[in-house]
Amino acid sequence: MTNTTTQSLLQIRRLAFLLFLLFISSNVSAAQISGVCFNENYLDQGINMSLQGTGIKSLLFFKAFAAGFYKGQGDDSDLLGNYPKRIEVQYFVSIPGEKLNNFTIDIMKNNVSPADLGSLKDEIRQMGKYFVDLKAGDRFSLTYIPSVGTEFAHNGKLVGIIKGSKFSKALFSVWIGKKPFDSRLKEQVLGLNHHLVNRKGLT
Repeated sequence: MTNTTTQSLLQIRRLAFLLFLLFISSNVSAAQISGVCFNENYLDQGINMSLQGTGIKSLLFFKAFAAGFYKGQGDDSDLLGNYPKRIEVQYFVSIPGEKLNNFTIDIMKNNVSPADLGSLKDEIRQMGKYFVDLKAGDRFSLTYIPSVGTEFAHNGKLVGIIKGSKFSKALFSVWIGKKPFDSRLKEQVLGLNHHLVNRKGLT
C-alpha cells in the first residue's frame, strides 16, 4: 500500500470520526439557565417527557433555584391532569426539608379544598419524610407517572414514592395550579410566555 493510499485512508477515518462526534453532540440536547443545564428529554419507566420551559426563582437580591417542567403524552387539557409530568429543581441556597415541606402544605391549602386536603392526610404525612435537607448545588425532583405515583428524588436517587393521582394533583398545584407560589415562574416553566422562557443559555 502506497503512502498516498495510507494517508487517504487516515483522512477518511478522521472525517468519519468527526462526523460521529457531530452526530452525538447534535443528539445530546440541553437547555441552560444561569449555568444550570436541563436535558431536553427525560425518560422514566419507559415514558418520555419533554422539557417545556425553565425559570429562575429569586428572593430579594439573590437567586434561590432554577426549575424546569417536563410533560409526557396524555390529556393535558387540565394542567394538573392524570398525565406524566416532572418538576426538576437545582438549588443555589440551602434549605431545610421541614421548611420546604411546610411551605408546600401552605400553598396546597390555596389550591385544594379542606375536604380534599383532609382526605390526603396520610399522603401528606408521608411527604414530610421525603423532603430532605438540601444544600446549594443539590437537585431535587418530583416525577408523576400515572401507573406508579409521584417519585421524590434527591440528586438522582429515589427517596420515596406516593401513589395516587389526587395527591399528585395537590402537589403539582404548588407549581402549576391556579394559585401557585409564583405565577411568573409558572409561566416560565410551562413555556406560556416565550419572553420569559430560557432554552438557549440566556440568563
